[in-house]
Amino acid sequence: MDQPEITLDMRIAARANPGSWLYVIDPVFEADDDVPPWGVVGAYPVDASGEIRETFSPNAEYRPSPRALRMPLPSNDVEKVLQLVRTRHLDQGALLPALRTAKLLVYARDARDTGITAFPNHDGQVMVPACTSVGRVPRQWPGWREVKGAALAAQLNGYPLVVNPTGPITAIIPAADLLG
Repeated sequence: MDQPEITLDMRIAARANPGSWLYVIDPVFEADDDVPPWGVVGAYPVDASGEIRETFSPNAEYRPSPRALRMPLPSNDVEKVLQLVRTRHLDQGALLPALRTAKLLVYARDARDTGITAFPNHDGQVMVPACTSVGRVPRQWPGWREVKGAALAAQLNGYPLVVNPTGPITAIIPAADLLG
């Protein structure tokens, strides 16, 4: 992990609290928030004259928020769950119910296409792509249609589902897991 930048505000806080520690907090928290242990990035020691020492002590329990990782704002609940799973704020198991109830966008050749299309990935494994919002649909797709996750699960024919195949956060779900 990179050492957080020492800002002017941090230097002012250190001068007001000599002989202490200057804690760096995840940007999702406001100044007056109660910060849980996982929200503390780490700390810099502050010497007796109020100067910050360059020796940063990272917090092993820190779990960055999506905001700290500069993830895009989620467009819907399933994108929010994807981000929280990715940042270890939710267990991976939380993704399955979110996908089953979500409206997913699947590849469509044209407006009459009602099938489910699978494609080989870069390793040759065949997968069914689905996107969580219009902004996640690959530009090269000629079209897309909306399918509820539970209905899509029944149509995968054993192929895994790849969620948001072009990112920024993707997930591969075995067909059997999505069927639940």
